[in-house]
Amino acid sequence: MYRMHVNDIYRYLFRLTRDARQAEDLTQETFFRAFLSLDDYRGEKVRPWLFKVAYHAFVDWHRKQARHPLQIMEQLPERADLQAMDPAEAYVSQELWETAHAYLELLPEQQRQVILLFAMQFRYAEIAEVLGISLADVKRSLFRGRQKMRKLWRDQADDEQGR
Repeated sequence: MYRMHVNDIYRYLFRLTRDARQAEDLTQETFFRAFLSLDDYRGEKVRPWLFKVAYHAFVDWHRKQARHPLQIMEQLPERADLQAMDPAEAYVSQELWETAHAYLELLPEQQRQVILLFAMQFRYAEIAEVLGISLADVKRSLFRGRQKMRKLWRDQADDEQGR
C-alpha cells in the first residue's frame, strides 16, 4: 500500500505546502495515521482513504502554523525534470505551472482542494469522500474554481496585451 501511493500522496502534500521537507513530514504522518487507524478502515478504496488521511494531516499542520507562524525563507517552486525535455519547452512548462499554482493559491481552500484532487484523477465521489463534502459541493467547487482560474488567465492575457 505504501509503495503504491507514497509518490501521489507526497505530490499532493507538496502542492499544498510548497515545501519539500514539510511534504515529506506530512507524508510520513499520513502513513503513520493510516497505520494507527487501520481498525477504522471499512474496506473502502484505499487511495481515497489515504488522501483523506493526508488532507486531515495537512489541515492539522495548517492550523498549527496559524497559531504559531514561522518566518520561513521563500520556498522554491516545484521543478519538473528539465533533463527530459527540450530547454525551451521546459521553461514554458515551468512558467505555466508557476502561474497556475499562483492562481490556485488565490482560490478558496475547498475549490483549491477539489481542483488538485481532480487533477490527480479522482472521481467526484472520491473527492467528496476525501474532503468530507457532498457530491454537489464537489461539482460546484470544481466549476467555480475553474471559472475563477479562467478569469485570472484572461485578465493576465489582457494585461499583457495592454488592454
